[in-house]
Parts: sequence; C-alpha cells; structure tokens
Amino acid sequence: MVTGALLAKCSKIELSTADEKHYTLKNNFLNKLALRIIGLPHLGFRMRAKIILKEALRISKSSAVLDAGCGYGLYSMILAENGFNHIDAIDLDQKRIENINNVLGELPRLRPSIKTHIGSITKLPFQNESYDLIICSEVVEHIRDDISAIKELARVLKPNGTLILSVPYNSKYNQRIFKMFGHERPGYTKENLSTLLRPEGVEITEDKYYEYSFGTKLFRFFNSLKSKPLMGLFFYPCYILYLIDRKLAHGEPNGIIIVARKN
Repeated sequence: MVTGALLAKCSKIELSTADEKHYTLKNNFLNKLALRIIGLPHLGFRMRAKIILKEALRISKSSAVLDAGCGYGLYSMILAENGFNHIDAIDLDQKRIENINNVLGELPRLRPSIKTHIGSITKLPFQNESYDLIICSEVVEHIRDDISAIKELARVLKPNGTLILSVPYNSKYNQRIFKMFGHERPGYTKENLSTLLRPEGVEITEDKYYEYSFGTKLFRFFNSLKSKPLMGLFFYPCYILYLIDRKLAHGEPNGIIIVARKN
C-alpha cells in the first residue's frame, strides 16, 4: 500500500486508535520491510482508504483539497504522492499536526503540497467556497455539535465541489460500543446525513457501506492479536475475507461513506 511505502521512509511513526491507544514505532529494518510489504495493518482504515481514494483520485489533481480532521495526515500524504499539490490538512490535536510536520520533514518532495493547520472543523479558518474536494473521515461522530461541523464543511466547499465523508453506521452493534471510542453518538444513516447536508445545499450522490457481521468478527479477531509477527501473518488473509464480507453484505453494516456535491 502507498501509505506503508511512504511511512517506511520515516525514522519514527506516531499513531493512535479511536479507543485512545497510542503507539510509537521506531523504524528499524524489519519494521520498514513490514510496512513496505503489508502497509498499515488496520482493516477498517484500509477498507475506508480503498473506497475514499477511489473517489478522490477521480478529481482533477489541480483541485484544492481539505483534509478535515486529518489525524496523522495519511490521506493528505497519499494524495500528495499521487500528484495533488494544494492540500490543507487540519486537526484539533497539536501533537498530531506536529507529527505530520515531522514526517513531512523526512518526505521533502511532499512538503510543498501540504499545509498543516491546528483547528476545529466546527470553526474552520478558511474562506467561503475554497475547496474542490473535502475529505472528512471518522471525525463528525466525535463532535458534539455535528450540525456546526457540517455547516462549516459546506461553507468552505466550492459549488460543484465534492465532499467525501465517512462515519460509523448507526447499527445495533455500534449502539452498544460507541462510547468506548469517544463517539458522541452511535453513528449515522444515509437519511441522517441527508438531513444534515441538504439545508446547506449539499446532496448525496453515492452511499457505500462496509464491515458487515462477519467483517466485525474479523476486525475483533485481528485486533486481539498482540504479536507483530502474528499480525503480519494474518493480515492479508483477514483483509481478503474482509473484502469478501463487503461483497456479501450480510447483516447490518458498521461503516458508511457518502459522496456528496454542493449545488
């Protein structure tokens, strides 16, 4: 995966999960080799990235892009690696922005394409109608005032611009476990998202789903592995089954990704 190849060039990687587990990975030879071969061993992120990037890479590379709630900047880096050269990455967590800047210091060819900012998506420090493409992945569910977040995303999106938004789906499973991940609500349905977006002149054009019943069991199994060699051994078999789970679509999904355009 492109992300793994990029991160393999860095001396140290800082990452955290939604349940506030933090990891520092010092890139020795074996870790760099594993990143190049396997990429980031996270089933949910890999599935979201596959869907999100397929849509994003259809957009002109001259587009102005906002990575809203960018986390560790992985989408920004992948897009920059693919030729996008006007990317703003914003996150409320100063340490994450510092980490992005440290990583970009070791990836100098990407540095000119990405500008980093510290701030909330409920009050974006950008002008109206600034962006052709906005990616906001696994962010809105963490924000109490999700209405303000959606209003801000719509405000800075250009007419005919594209918003790619991923959030947990409001499934029975997520209704049980959402507080473990610091989420303000279990998730959303397409109808919930339409209700938030339509008053801002943004209409959903596509909706995509992933991680159904079997995929959730795979995700829990893989995350229970504590040994790096075991994670490396089981990642691709689990990921292939995870892809099959999406095709079979049995049971309720646990994730939803929408593509929307501003009128």
